[in-house]
Amino acid sequence: MRVVLDTNILISACIKPGGNEARMIELVQAGVLVACLSGALLEEYREVAARKKFETRRECLIGAIDAIRANAVVVDPLERCDACTDPDDNLLLECALAAKAAFVVTGNLADFPSEWRGVRVVNARAMLTA
Repeated sequence: MRVVLDTNILISACIKPGGNEARMIELVQAGVLVACLSGALLEEYREVAARKKFETRRECLIGAIDAIRANAVVVDPLERCDACTDPDDNLLLECALAAKAAFVVTGNLADFPSEWRGVRVVNARAMLTA
């Protein structure tokens, strides 16, 4: 199953190693889930990992990014969208559409529609029970 993971999933996975978000990274590493990436999303991952406030979590974040990249489907979205209340989040839906992903997994459901053009937007807990 193809998924797009929001950057906040990586952050939460590093803050709470035994939590649902960490389980998402583990499922990607195990090949149970296929992570989908675009250049813009990978750049966001890297930019956030480099922020000073995540300095103590940087090694974990880089490890999560590497785990996702290792088996990711990489796409170049051609369609743009404006479905999110935070315009920066649209890149996740654009990536999901281009990759034919079933889900966007985020810890910030408030900025997303619950479904967009066949892509469901869920948190990690809901994804684990889907």
